[in-house]
Amino acid sequence: MFAIHASNPLMTFLLLLSIVVSAGFMFLRWQTRAGRVAYPIDALAWIGFVGLMLTWGLFVPVNIWATLAHEADAWIFGSEKFDGGIVETSTVVFYALAILSAIVLFRRAGAIYGVKAGPMWRVILMLGIFGFIAMIGEEISWGQHWLGFATPASLSEVNLQHEANLHNLISPRLYDTIYQGLGWSLILCPPIAVYFGETVRDLTIVRFLRDCFSWPATYALMASAGILLQHEAFEELSEMVLAFAVFYALLSLALRTKKVSGLVLA
Repeated sequence: MFAIHASNPLMTFLLLLSIVVSAGFMFLRWQTRAGRVAYPIDALAWIGFVGLMLTWGLFVPVNIWATLAHEADAWIFGSEKFDGGIVETSTVVFYALAILSAIVLFRRAGAIYGVKAGPMWRVILMLGIFGFIAMIGEEISWGQHWLGFATPASLSEVNLQHEANLHNLISPRLYDTIYQGLGWSLILCPPIAVYFGETVRDLTIVRFLRDCFSWPATYALMASAGILLQHEAFEELSEMVLAFAVFYALLSLALRTKKVSGLVLA
């Protein structure tokens, strides 16, 4: 599919396999919708649907064209020497929105899945906030290309792109494996929680994953990120979709954890 380096046949296989598996779970979700908590097609759902349409109707085709034509324009995807572009900037914005959502949830953690689960969710959300801040910092090389400061010599010597960040200390091939594993986790964990997690369904993390599978657009966004994380050709785009999926899942958690009844399943 893409000719970039020798591992591409495996990446392409994993990409295609992830599409088939994700489509299968989406079909299974639709087939087994009876009896589950129902949610309306409201403004929140439409935000998710628009995100999906832009991902698969615009960004993925442009990404494929740019890869095949060797026209990876910096204004769209950024570059190794330029921290910007629509995709990279959107990644930063979505993680910033995820931080705001996590702060709101932190303040009402006891209302998410009950008072007893509140302390655990505060820990999870706090770790998430620190993680999102780190993701933003690494994405923009901690402001290096904005502020113009030089990379410390000791860091520049071991950094693959000679930038003021830590993620470029790791081999890109190791990143491929990490991204692929993360992608499969996004694809598999929610349906596993639904279809095989009945005995531990009272665990709030399991409840959250089950809800992600039920909420309109949430699982589709998670699976979209999981699919794109399988191939290096979609690296920047997958990071943006992942950031949006994280933000959207937290926003859904904030807005959809109230008891819902008498609604038709989406």
